[in-house]
Order: sequence, then C-alpha cells, then structure tokens
Amino acid sequence: MMKERRTLLLAIALLALVLRLIYIWQISHAPFFHLRLGDAAAYHRWALSIVGGDWRGEGVFYQAPLYPYFLAAVYGVFGDGVAIVRFIQAVIGAGSCVLLAAAGMSLFGTWGAAAGVLLAIYPSAIFFDGLLEKTALVTFFTAVLLYLLAGRITFREFIAGIVLGLLALTRENALLLALPVVLWLLVAERRPRAVATFVAGCALVLLPVAVRNYSVGGEFHLTTSQFGPNFYIGNHAGANGLYDPLVAGHGSVTDERADATRLAEEAEGRTLSPGEVSSYWTARALDFIRAQPGAWLGQLARKLALAYNAVEIADTESQEVYAEWSSLLRALAPLSFGVIVCLAAFGICMTAPSWRGLWFLHGIVLTYTLSIVLFFVFARYRFPLVPVLVLLGAGGLAAWPVKSARRMRGWAFVSVAVAAIVTFVSIENTRADRVANYVNIGNALLADRGTWDEAAAFYGRALNESPRSPAAHFGMGTLLTQKRQPKEALGHYQTAVEGWPDNVDLRLNYALALVDASDNQGALKQLDAAATLRAADPTAHLLAGKVLLTAGRYDEAKQRFERALALKPGDEDALVSLEQTNRLLARTPQ
Repeated sequence: MMKERRTLLLAIALLALVLRLIYIWQISHAPFFHLRLGDAAAYHRWALSIVGGDWRGEGVFYQAPLYPYFLAAVYGVFGDGVAIVRFIQAVIGAGSCVLLAAAGMSLFGTWGAAAGVLLAIYPSAIFFDGLLEKTALVTFFTAVLLYLLAGRITFREFIAGIVLGLLALTRENALLLALPVVLWLLVAERRPRAVATFVAGCALVLLPVAVRNYSVGGEFHLTTSQFGPNFYIGNHAGANGLYDPLVAGHGSVTDERADATRLAEEAEGRTLSPGEVSSYWTARALDFIRAQPGAWLGQLARKLALAYNAVEIADTESQEVYAEWSSLLRALAPLSFGVIVCLAAFGICMTAPSWRGLWFLHGIVLTYTLSIVLFFVFARYRFPLVPVLVLLGAGGLAAWPVKSARRMRGWAFVSVAVAAIVTFVSIENTRADRVANYVNIGNALLADRGTWDEAAAFYGRALNESPRSPAAHFGMGTLLTQKRQPKEALGHYQTAVEGWPDNVDLRLNYALALVDASDNQGALKQLDAAATLRAADPTAHLLAGKVLLTAGRYDEAKQRFERALALKPGDEDALVSLEQTNRLLARTPQ
C-alpha cells in the first residue's frame, strides 16, 4: 500500500513538473519573458540589495518580506536570471501538488489524490508558478499547512505554527487562518496544549520580524505597515471591489507607498510614521463605513461575488495575455476557477455526513474569504482558496460510492447547479486586464531595453483593445518623445490627459513634449495644472521656471524658482537656475 502511495505521488509530481516546464518553455519565446513587471521589479531590486549585504533594510516593512529573501537566496546560489527563478518555482509548484495529494489521501483515501492532480493541471496554478512573484510560495505554504492538519505528523502543531508564520510573511491576511486552526485544536481535538505549541511556532517566525521592524523602523508590526492603505482602497466611496490606486496611473508598490504617505501627511499637515500613515487611511475607511453602511455592505457583496466568480481578475500580468504564447494554457483553460468552485460545492455536499472531521477546511475557506472581501479582489489574492477547494472536490469524488453519502447525491447536483449560476455570471470584463498587461509590457520594454518597435507593438495591442486607454496613449506618447517625434506624441498625450486629468506625471511629460514642439504656452498650462494637483511638489514650478527662462521671461522664471525652493529648500537644481536667472536679470536693462 505504501509503495502504491509513493508511486502515485511520484506520478503527480512528474505530471505537475512536466506541465510547468512545458509552459515555461513556451513563454520563453515571448518578448516579455525576461521582463520583471510591477511587484516583480520591486522584489528584484529588494533581493539585489539583500545580496549586496543590506539584509536588514530600512524602515518598517511595507511589503511582505519573505519572497525577496527567497529571491536573494536563489540569486546568491544561481544568479539573478529569470529562467532559474521560474524553474525553481516550477519545482516548488510540483511539490505543492504532491503535498495536497498526500493531504487528500490522509482525509479521503486514494481518491483524495485527485486534489493533487487537479492542482497539477489547473491552468492558473501553472501560470502563477511561472510568474516572478510570490504566489508559488503562498501555494506551497498553504499546501504544507493542509498536509499537516490532515495528517498525524510528529510535532505537527509546532510545525504548522511555523508554516502559518511563513505564510503570513508571504501573504499578510493569511494570519487570520490562525482562528480556524486554533478552533479546530480546541473544539474538535480538545487539545489546549496543542494551541500553545501552535502559537509558539507562529511566534518563532513572526516575533523576529516584529523586533526587526521596531529596531529599524521604530514601530512594532508583526508583518507590514500597509494595512491602512489597502483597507481604504477596498472600502471608500466609489470603490468597486478591485484595486484602484490612490493616485491615477500609480500602480506600483513604490508609488503606492509614496502616495499613501504624501497624501496622509498633506492632510495631517505633519510628518507621519508608517503606523500613523496606516492609521490615517484606516480611519478614512471606517469613516466611510459609518457614514454609508448600506453602500459598504453593497461593496462587500460585490467583493464576495468577485471572489468566487469564474473570471480571473489580473493584477499586473494577465493569464489571458500569457496564454497567447502558451498552447498549454489555452488547452487547459476550460478547467477554470468556476469549475473548481462547482467541484468544491459538490464535495461539500457529498462529504456532509463526515463534516465533523472536515470542518477545519470549511473554516479555512470562510476565514480566508473574509480576509479577501475586507480588502479587494485579485486572482492571485484569492488563489490560496484553490488548494482547499480542490481538496473538498476530491472529497466529493471519494465519497461518491460510499453508502452513507448516497442520499446526498441529489443535493450535490443541486449545489453544483447553484454554484455554476453564481460563479459563471458575468461581473467583470477581462479586457481591461489585457490592456493593462500590454501597457505594462510596453512600458517595461521601453524602460529596460529601449526596444521601440516591440514596445510600440504592445501599445498597439492595447489600443486595439481599448482605443481611448489613457495608459496606452501615455506610453505611446512617451515612446514617440524618446524617438524625437514630439509633434506625433502630442495627440497621444492629449487623449491620455482627457482620460487621466489628475495624473501629474502625465502632465509633466506632456509639458516636456510641448516644449520640444515649441509650444511653451501650452507647456506652462500643463505645468500649472500639475502644480495645482500636487501643491507640495516643486517639480512643476522648477520646469515652468526653465521654460520661462528659455523664453526670456526672467522675472516670472525667478518667481517659479523661488517657489520651488520654498517647497524644497536647498534643491541644487533650483538654486543653480535661480542664480543663473539673477545674473541675467542683472544684465537686463530695467
């Protein structure tokens, strides 16, 4: 029996690994294979700084820190190539499938291995394992936790605590999973000492991070300080359940942190610590909830629907875009999240007679769902649900021939029908995700490699999908400006400004293109708008001063440089420009 079990697990490991390697080989031919987009670029810079010796970093962690340290370990041994990272994550992904299969077999017998098979062939799992971001680790730690809870491993509570701590350092909201685990140990297993062991394991991982945050950043945070901004993004007037940056066009984590701090400090009129910034945004979200409880409940309902909808809502990178370069993803596409939800609904009904031994799975699903709807929904944010859902689905398959479960078959089919109606109803169109991914690729090609033709092709794809996309027009305008074609860029910038009127960076770039096109008055108009939008930033005044200086309007230029220095005393560029302006004024007859 043990030999058959090992053979089955090995077969699942090989299946999962081969599929992931085929996928990596297919996307290796894509123009974006070597690019690091969005969070991947931030993680890469962070990992390089760790490899360079800055292992403590500066300030309180804003992003979950484990993945950059994982990358640093990979870089230190194998170098920082993207192919080796994708390969190692493919191996980790295969390990997740094996662990989930083993958990399923512990709970449901041989048929429980179907959970590992489902995860092995699930296209989103293959896609996420191949991305240069942390979901592969999240899936692995989730699978380890489920394996420990399902089995009878020595020191399992202590190890489970360690694993949950590691999971929380990869996906912060996963810390809430401590609640169903503790309840399971107390109520189902009646082992209060095991709870203390579990908490000790979790503390062993998290307390050093909290101490590090306090010693380096001056504040005690178990993981990170980004709760407030994320909570506000998902809970404010006009929130739609998806990620909506605090400043239009600012989607990167660097922008988000800077914008959250700047806006909070401008509102409070003083410098704020990371904890105070988080508290500011939390308070704003709570103000909205108190003032408009009906609207907030409506948002929660929409986020709940999005969390279980079949559509994969992309963050920076879209599965549909990657599938354009992978026949494997396209072939496996029918196995969608909606199918997984239907299988889980089937499994919950079929295993209902055995609910006392499985309710920790239900508790994990409910708790993690709550942690999603409190914030906002992305495909990768909800992905930790998948290992639990496929376990439940495997349980349904295992229970099908069991006599005690036969009476549940009718209810199981009804639950599948209801789940299908709920999950396959159209809520979101993924076209916007594809457009965003095309633009992100174009921006990265433009910034990292300067390959104008390839970047233009992706901007063109975006504009074919969405002809008025501000991001695509902004990117195309920037590309044409770099090619010394400012007049051709102006139309793109104008369209982008119409869609993103509050985007300061866009207006600054537009102004520079207008200067290159000899339209100084138009440039000043854009710079004035930028200065109004970001009153505490000297950049617009500095650029306006230079435009006025070139035009010979020295008195006006001097006023602008003085304004820039008032906002940023000691700015070298402003000081040099002001000195030059004063010399010219001295030579000018009054």
